[in-house]
Amino acid sequence: MASIELPLVEYLFSEQYGNLTLGVQIAANPTINIVTIQAGNYGASDLIAAINTQMAAFLPSGLTCTLNSFNGTCTIKHTTSPFTLYLFSSNPNIARRYSYWGLGYYLGFRLGKVVAKQGAGGVYSATGPSVVNIQQNQYYILQLYYPDPIVNVTHRLAEDGFLDGFAKIILKDGAYTITFDDNSNLLRKEFTFLAPVTISQFTFKLLNQYGEPVNMLNVDWSVTLEITEVVNSNTYNTISKTYNK
Repeated sequence: MASIELPLVEYLFSEQYGNLTLGVQIAANPTINIVTIQAGNYGASDLIAAINTQMAAFLPSGLTCTLNSFNGTCTIKHTTSPFTLYLFSSNPNIARRYSYWGLGYYLGFRLGKVVAKQGAGGVYSATGPSVVNIQQNQYYILQLYYPDPIVNVTHRLAEDGFLDGFAKIILKDGAYTITFDDNSNLLRKEFTFLAPVTISQFTFKLLNQYGEPVNMLNVDWSVTLEITEVVNSNTYNTISKTYNK
């Protein structure tokens, strides 16, 4: 792979990632109220504001979500009533992950069910032990077929499975920028065939770290391949001996 030009338009918060909802059960009421935010990319303050907007619209008054600007943690509190948070994704495949298992994980919580504790003034609150995470994905996996897959890297999935790919694409910038990878880092992005092959065309797949297709939102992206054809028998023999050691 000589280069890739990749617009980072994918939504970090989306139905695909299972991180748009959280459940709130207030006092002894058996109803679990579902808070749903809009798909998109958020800053930390914007994410908290979106949650507050939905809480105000669909839940009894007194429940708020706040961001600590000093340590980056999120606190959900109610002025008078005890409550329980249900923070796992409604998608069971996402909910059983070790990490990134729902909106609650992105808010800094590490348990899928959290019971609020009563503090000063009778206020009930729950605070995540970690920081609010609004960082974009750090990498994608590029798969290449001719039509057989060309395997350079094996990536471990969150569910203990594995994903084969041709190249790991490091995403250095944030949302709504363009990542340029010109093969200048030390990650391997080339493959040598040790026997003659016939290639009529190449096909590509761009996957996220969970092995799912990246939603490019109908935005074009490009890849440039540099292909070397070996026609000299001495060169071919040299390559064969090198890789057979």
